[in-house]
Amino acid sequence: MTAAYDGTGSKSPQWWPSRYGADDERGSLNEITAERVIAALRLPRIGRVIELAPVHEVDMPGPARRDWRQMILTDGALPGLHGDPSEWTGFEEYISSSAHVGCHVDGLAHNGIAGRGYNGVHYTEFFAKGGLRRLGAENMHSWVTRGVCLDIAALRGLDVMSPGDMVTVADLEAAEARQGVTVAPGDAVLIHTGWMSLWQVDNDRFLEGEPGVGWDAAHWLTDRRVSIVGADNWAFEVIPFERPERAFVVHQHLLAETGTYIIENIHTAELIATGSTEFLFVLAPIRGRGSTGAMASPIAII
Repeated sequence: MTAAYDGTGSKSPQWWPSRYGADDERGSLNEITAERVIAALRLPRIGRVIELAPVHEVDMPGPARRDWRQMILTDGALPGLHGDPSEWTGFEEYISSSAHVGCHVDGLAHNGIAGRGYNGVHYTEFFAKGGLRRLGAENMHSWVTRGVCLDIAALRGLDVMSPGDMVTVADLEAAEARQGVTVAPGDAVLIHTGWMSLWQVDNDRFLEGEPGVGWDAAHWLTDRRVSIVGADNWAFEVIPFERPERAFVVHQHLLAETGTYIIENIHTAELIATGSTEFLFVLAPIRGRGSTGAMASPIAII
């Protein structure tokens, strides 16, 4: 019988196969059923669309030296070069980027446990330099589901929480009660800490650490079988880590053990300002075959 991952890497009891089956590669996307899509489409009341992703910029903050670069190309389409009567001109760009900078979704092979990704698949079975052979971003499909945004900063009486300030189970349950909502299967759950107020304002401070979700709170979310989690920070989980010797165990629990997707660098401030706790969440990730993540531009419709 499969036991839960305990945060000790290879010393942990076996934590696979997934609750969605030993051959599954979709993870928590299995929670988005046709019935839940239809229910989510009934949520908007005023038709306002809120962009949840920041604009990609060359100087935006990226951990571990991740960056986004572009070069504008003319492709020879400058006036007079071709002699076309239409005098057509044009420009396009060449982009070089990690999939894990700016707003993005972590794929299920992005973080593992002792070399094993989602469903216990060992990296020798899926790794290839040109693209993963299994667990790639092509397995992601669009999210059309109910979104829930829990305002933990307001619950704490703060505009911006501090690095190392951990979101607990008590916080999540208190935010539910305060905002009159209950997290349910298939939901996209976003956590507001105020940390994105530092984005492109103080990038060094933004990357030094962050308020975020702790181990127990992450399990609370996966016990509710949500389809994706996210926060207005760069790594979702609290940094410095809850236990310094256990790096990125929340990522391990979410991605590898339970197949729960993570969306990072979300702008939740406008959503919070509207007082919207639940909304229609829409996300069509840019799927690269064999990629470990996907650039994302999600929207909330209220």
